[in-house]
Amino acid sequence: MAVLFHFDEEPFLSRVEYSGSRLLSQNQIAKLLEENKLAPGLGQPADPAALHRIALAIRTTLNELGHPKASVQIHRQPQANATLKVRFAIVDGPHLPVRQVRFEGHAGVSEKLLRAQMQNIAPWKPLASLRSKNAYTQSAFEEDRRRIFDYLQNHGYPEARVGNAHVAEIKECRRNWFPFPHHREHSGLLLSIPVQAGPFYRLESIEPNQALQQAIENHGGKPLLFPTIDRERAFSREEVDKLRRFCSARLRSRNSQSGLLQTVDAHPIFDPEKHSVRLKLNLDDLPPYLVHRIEFQGLHKFNDRFVRRRIPLGEGYPLDEHALEVGLRKLARTGYFKPIRRENIQIRLDDGRHTADVSIRLEEIGQQRVTFDGGRAQFGSTLGLAYTVFDLLDHEELLTARLEGGPESLQLLLGIAKEGIFGTRGSLAFSIFDNVIRPRFRHGVQGPFLHSRSEGISVPWTYALTDSDSFGVNYTLSRTISDQTFGTPSSSTTSPPVDLRSRTSSRSLGTAWVHDTGNKHILFSDSASGSFLGGDENMLHASGETAHIFRDPLFASTNAWAFRTTFSASGSYRGEASPYSRFFDGDEFVRGLRDGELGPVAMTERSTTSGVIVSSPSYAGANLITAANAEYRIPFRNGLEATGFFDLGSGWLLPNWLGPTKPNLLRATNGTLHASTGVQFQWTIPGIQVPFRSYYALNVLRLDRVIPLSGRSLLHPHNRLGAFGWGLGSLF
Repeated sequence: MAVLFHFDEEPFLSRVEYSGSRLLSQNQIAKLLEENKLAPGLGQPADPAALHRIALAIRTTLNELGHPKASVQIHRQPQANATLKVRFAIVDGPHLPVRQVRFEGHAGVSEKLLRAQMQNIAPWKPLASLRSKNAYTQSAFEEDRRRIFDYLQNHGYPEARVGNAHVAEIKECRRNWFPFPHHREHSGLLLSIPVQAGPFYRLESIEPNQALQQAIENHGGKPLLFPTIDRERAFSREEVDKLRRFCSARLRSRNSQSGLLQTVDAHPIFDPEKHSVRLKLNLDDLPPYLVHRIEFQGLHKFNDRFVRRRIPLGEGYPLDEHALEVGLRKLARTGYFKPIRRENIQIRLDDGRHTADVSIRLEEIGQQRVTFDGGRAQFGSTLGLAYTVFDLLDHEELLTARLEGGPESLQLLLGIAKEGIFGTRGSLAFSIFDNVIRPRFRHGVQGPFLHSRSEGISVPWTYALTDSDSFGVNYTLSRTISDQTFGTPSSSTTSPPVDLRSRTSSRSLGTAWVHDTGNKHILFSDSASGSFLGGDENMLHASGETAHIFRDPLFASTNAWAFRTTFSASGSYRGEASPYSRFFDGDEFVRGLRDGELGPVAMTERSTTSGVIVSSPSYAGANLITAANAEYRIPFRNGLEATGFFDLGSGWLLPNWLGPTKPNLLRATNGTLHASTGVQFQWTIPGIQVPFRSYYALNVLRLDRVIPLSGRSLLHPHNRLGAFGWGLGSLF
């Protein structure tokens, strides 16, 4: 036998043209192909499959713009010297947006709830045409169908079915008012989605076997108690999966990488006559599946190593769903990938070899990001804008430019960070900053007023001890110029203000430890400057914070309790303590207070034009602050949340921590205990995803004292009884 192989050489691609489209320009098509790594390679063999992928990408983009009948044809024109010219003939087709969506069959729930599950195709939403919510594509519909199916499965309809959409062209007659009232026909699409919910099933009981109960009690030291089942509680596959993973987490061993990983199986038993479900939980006696291969699909701009380093699940180790979820959440928090859904993860089990192949589909957002955030600075609320670029230099580095400011402060930062430095779990960063603080105390206080500007460099190093714990070291070199003004020139009876300018340099070294599990956050940090580090400042700083959020077990599981305790301290161990090292805090810790009211009041002397020395009160700041907050949070729709709160805090200015120069403190105001209670509403602004807070606080414990200054004068420092306030960013 003779075997002959015949090869047809492809000509070299010499030129590519795009013609016929009124919606996509040449530059837009080139950018589209570049982002999807489909740009044709001139001077290379013309691959028919690559040309087909280019045509498919252009047609898909036109479909997403509301042109479902768009077409792209490939015209090959052979040239001399074995070269080829390719022209893509693009036909946009008519604009046919989705006008109506109907649900056919027995859905079991209201049409309003079904519409709420559709996120991609939703022509009823505001600005649907500008947000491409009225364009029909098969992939967009598949995502919406999956959401509808999951909603029914998790609300008592385990036998629900959602079919393919039937697409039909329709014409709607609408009344237009410009340039004169008239009726006009609009062409579009009608989507008919067949939905059959099936019978409604309720959860009757949860029955863990004896082996599972004994294993959980031996592992945790106490038995596992299940909540009482409501007879009308709908059966939910999502809740079953959460319960199974919760029991598996209770059995989790620290030696899971050595093969001692125990899992729990959940077996729902359906009763078609009673339409009820009995859930049996069993301890799986079989050894866990070993991960044979992990594959990531959809990576174009990021390499495989960047993704694998963030997922603590390795090939050759037991299949751990918890570790996979933790890694995917960590990957989603980077902001470079779209939210990873369950359908994007495929796990193929090989019962013969007892192995598992994991395939994860990722959708990249891009290497460049512009993000907004809001928060609370030392003086007032701030709004920030950050621009980040990842892997610009092909070394997996992160470049950041950040601008954050408010009425009384401004912060500028340029930085570069590198994760996995020297092949370890540590990350190293270098940043240049410039901070300006200009507080304006306008509430009955007369000087001193402090203006300061700090500029310098910071080099932080962070090492991830575990998935939830990290340790960091930070070195900062800065220079600060501060102006302290005594008195104001607003009154003709007073002398011009007196300015004191100081220049200080600081070299500090700090450490920090962070424990963050999502619902629990603990932070301890400290720093020291001066001594062998150099600089004019000899200061010690320390702070700590712990916050815990957990679901309400009594009233509603969607509500949550939140608690926070915090302290901050700053002092000089040699020499003078700079005024900007003090804390002028207010509603950052106790809502209802103005900036500086958490600390004590001092008397500042100034001279009038006649030479008379006059004393006036001023906020002295604090060098030790403690506070505690308690909140009950009730979430609503569209990013709105209502909160009832109780805040408690106090601020001290300890003279021994200030150095030789000490202010004339009113001791009755030092360490005053402040407490407030009230209601807060928080709304997450769409688009920029920055929370906006508005609250009313009643100061149940406040400063309200009459202090005799001399035989003939009295001073009455006091805080407001109640106050409205607002802020950007979450309090904690």
